Amino acid sequence: MAVAEQVYFDDVEVGAALPEREFGPHTLVAAVQWAGVQENPGRLHFDREYVREHSGLKTVIASGALRQSLLTRMLTDWVGPRGRLRKMSIRHLASTFEGDMQRYSVKVTGKSPDPAEPWVACEFEGRNQDGTVLLTGTCTLTIPTRSWPADHYA
Repeated sequence: MAVAEQVYFDDVEVGAALPEREFGPHTLVAAVQWAGVQENPGRLHFDREYVREHSGLKTVIASGALRQSLLTRMLTDWVGPRGRLRKMSIRHLASTFEGDMQRYSVKVTGKSPDPAEPWVACEFEGRNQDGTVLLTGTCTLTIPTRSWPADHYA
């Protein structure tokens, strides 16, 4: 497995877009695994026939925690091994169904004026393969400066 590149506060500009990331398609296996991890007995995540009959949905849906974990993975992969996710606020707007893709985009909207406290603020959005907005939100990431000692977060 390759080691992630390190992003530095010094190099990040307001308005920059992170590389878009796509996950999927969402599968019944992933839905069942996440229902198990969360100890969630809700049939929306694993019983196709029940979902169709009782909820009027076309098939099982991804849990919000699964979607948040994929977005978090994107963010933490980008900030690199010495960066940190400080805060995240998410609004879920539409469901992710079995077979759907999830595409996440992130834009840097602000930056700390003090390099001694190096954070960046971002807005993000998740869409499916049809362009339906699945989620929106904001986050704050701590990103090291080039002058930080190597063991700053060790």
